[in-house]
Amino acid sequence: MESRIHYFRQMGKSFAAVGRMMLRHEAPRDAAGISYFTLLALFPAILTIITLADTFLGWLNLHNFVIQSIVDLFPGSRQFLTSNLEEIIAPSTPVLIGCIVVVIWASSWIFTFIESSINRAWDIPNQRTFWESRLRTFLLMAMGGISLLASAAITAFISAARVRAATHIAVSKQASYILGWFWYFVLLGAGLLIAVLVFALIFKWTPHCKVFWKEAFSGALVSTVLWEIGSMVFLKVVPYFDYQRVYGRMGTVILLLAWVYTSNLILLYGANFSAQFHWIGVSAPDPTIMSPKK
Repeated sequence: MESRIHYFRQMGKSFAAVGRMMLRHEAPRDAAGISYFTLLALFPAILTIITLADTFLGWLNLHNFVIQSIVDLFPGSRQFLTSNLEEIIAPSTPVLIGCIVVVIWASSWIFTFIESSINRAWDIPNQRTFWESRLRTFLLMAMGGISLLASAAITAFISAARVRAATHIAVSKQASYILGWFWYFVLLGAGLLIAVLVFALIFKWTPHCKVFWKEAFSGALVSTVLWEIGSMVFLKVVPYFDYQRVYGRMGTVILLLAWVYTSNLILLYGANFSAQFHWIGVSAPDPTIMSPKK
């Protein structure tokens, strides 16, 4: 019981310290740099993932579910993304190669910004070697693609199970309503679990120091909750802002960029939270938490 009280007290102190530390380490500037390269790599990455899924996992019929999983990551931009993907589907081999080159180049910069920002949060002055950093970049890229495919596969499996259950099991209208909510929460839980795992792996592997799983998962949980809250608030606020009148045809791009920037701030907030969770734990009388090895 005492350890739980200590844990939640440590969480509360971390919340209070994160915002101040993000401003000190200029995390908003890093989020802007990450957002720029993310926007450059977005459509090439989507085309690459969809093409690879169709080529190697075509027998699973994941095409629509992959698109759905990607579009769900960008609230408020569903129509813009869907219409553009319909126009540039099934790219030729030269286009696909160009997309892969752009994704690799932009991703290397994305993870360079992320790594530098997270290392500053952990007060790590020395960086990894160039090749070690690039290897981790490729591993994190692969992890991102696998997580999207896993999300699409889970969605496809649950959707098929839901249809089969509705076909073979006769239930009342009230039971059907309850089952609808049940499947909704199953999908929501699976999505949250994948998000927490991805964030935790980023916060665990990116810093050039030893990070305990407790610290990584604490930051991952915070980032996931903030991302869900942020997406709901974003969807509620967007209809009240006439961005088309302000930005014209570029309004949808600005809207997409605004959400990408918000998402990156949330990512860096979780990373800084993990670091503050550690440092506050070090200053507290808890012998199970050790200082990172620089």
